[in-house]
Amino acid sequence: MHVACKRSRSLTQDGPLEALTGPSIQSLERLLDAAAARVRVRVLDDGRISSAKMEAEQRATHGLAWLATYVEALKQLHGYAGRLRDAGSFGETEDLTVRLAFAEYLAQIFGGIPMNQGETVRLADLGLPPREAAEFLVPEIEALIASGNTP
Repeated sequence: MHVACKRSRSLTQDGPLEALTGPSIQSLERLLDAAAARVRVRVLDDGRISSAKMEAEQRATHGLAWLATYVEALKQLHGYAGRLRDAGSFGETEDLTVRLAFAEYLAQIFGGIPMNQGETVRLADLGLPPREAAEFLVPEIEALIASGNTP
């Protein structure tokens, strides 16, 4: 039996992929809300967005946009996988592709998102120090990171 096939079967014994991706998305949405609240405080002046503060906090605002993009991409991938499953078109290749994408993006969200070749944003840059960020690292996310991109 092919290694990928063995791996896919062993990971799905605990339930379908959506049992991992669904709770992961829920946690990521809470994480994004928390990060947005932290960045918002840094760019507001008397309840209004300040151009000067936006400029001063460009790294955080840019990083927040990247985080939002990653979260939305994973939400769309989760939905796509569900639609394929409902249509009876979700096979091993699709399962492995979704796992790989989730593993990579989740690892980057919690380890550092590359914004360009020389700049990485970390959750701490968005006002979420490691101890607080760890609250969003639910077991399903840990499982996807640990096994999603390994043979």
